Amino acid sequence: MIKPVWRKVGACETLLFLSFFSSRLGAQQPDARVLTLNAAIEYAKQHSPLLAATRQGVVTQKAVVAAAKAERLPQVDVGAAMLGSNQAAESGLAFPLTPLVQMPSQPFADGHLVGIATATLPIYTGGRIRSAQQVAEAERYMAQTNVRDVESNLVFEVSTTYARLVETDRDVQAAQESVKALTESRRDMAEGLKVGKVARVDLLKIDTRLADVEARLIDLRNERQVLAGQLNALMGREIDTPVVTETTLPHPEVTISSDDATRAAAAANPQYQIAEARVEVAQNSLKAAKSELRPTFSLSTAFYDHSPDPFSAYRGGAIAGFTFSYPIFDRQLKHRVAEAKSRELEARSKAEQERLDAIERARTAWLQVRDAEARIRATQSSIADARETLRIEQLMVRYGRDRIEHLLDAQAALLTSEADYYRALADSTVATAALNRETGQ
Repeated sequence: MIKPVWRKVGACETLLFLSFFSSRLGAQQPDARVLTLNAAIEYAKQHSPLLAATRQGVVTQKAVVAAAKAERLPQVDVGAAMLGSNQAAESGLAFPLTPLVQMPSQPFADGHLVGIATATLPIYTGGRIRSAQQVAEAERYMAQTNVRDVESNLVFEVSTTYARLVETDRDVQAAQESVKALTESRRDMAEGLKVGKVARVDLLKIDTRLADVEARLIDLRNERQVLAGQLNALMGREIDTPVVTETTLPHPEVTISSDDATRAAAAANPQYQIAEARVEVAQNSLKAAKSELRPTFSLSTAFYDHSPDPFSAYRGGAIAGFTFSYPIFDRQLKHRVAEAKSRELEARSKAEQERLDAIERARTAWLQVRDAEARIRATQSSIADARETLRIEQLMVRYGRDRIEHLLDAQAALLTSEADYYRALADSTVATAALNRETGQ
């Protein structure tokens, strides 16, 4: 009876060796179907519709800046009109301003074409054009910062979903191994029941635990499908695209200190940079509102010409002059200035709060990274102990030296230890991604 047990142990050792050897080969020749975490992140950066839309916003703001700069250039307009004239008089006596020698050649009821070209050059606008340009440039910078924020959030979401997907895959694998182990234990218990060495209630306990694990396995597979769909959506792929993840998450060492993390968050956090950009927009908007209170001075020129018209003494010409405007009484402008001042103060307060929040989030993420690393080290040793305990309990139950409850407890302890280990790996990946997001890395 002891030979199958030792064959089982030897098979496990062989399996561990083969898995280690295959993993070494896999590191040298990776499977093209396996989607690594870095590959998922790079694919999402290139194909995410949300990130593409955010990048397009920068192009839009560049056009707004160009339009604001174009306000300094002359504006030229060209127009034409078709006019009709009619006069009931039959003699030239009604037209004292028209030379009599031209009377026979001038129609008294006809259509006339009029063409006109105007040009306007702003000389002094009180800072309106410059302020509008500064507002547009600040909004462009805010759009660029928003791209970095959306990209960092995308990396965080992809990393989180990928980590949970790997964790779920390991839970599915552990549940499958548990089903296999419980099935083998049930077969041994059934043989013991036939010879009267095992009570029927012990077999019932095995069946109950097996049913629970199988139900858990169904839930895990459904959860796996949901996570795979979420990852595909983040990457900009079809929801039902197959996803094959790595068997183990990468675990890079985080060397940044808590103080360095908080300082980096206070300077490079994307959310804080967006808040600072809003302050700059508010400042330039205040300048634009104040410029409305100043006078404007511009040069205007018009050129026009039209076909012969008996009711006009002129056929065309040019007109040029200066335009001066000064708002003497306009209460709306003063209220707009007050509104702009209030919005600037509001933006400054929000920026300060965003700075404090960024520091707090960075510090929390750093603590979560350290906590996950400690749990990884702790669970690594507990897994080895749980496996050895399970092996001993299987031998003792097989030879009737222990109760079935101890075997079930050992099996549950191993599953818990493995689940805690892979959960700690996933938490480490998520916390590291959060720390990178908050510190602007």
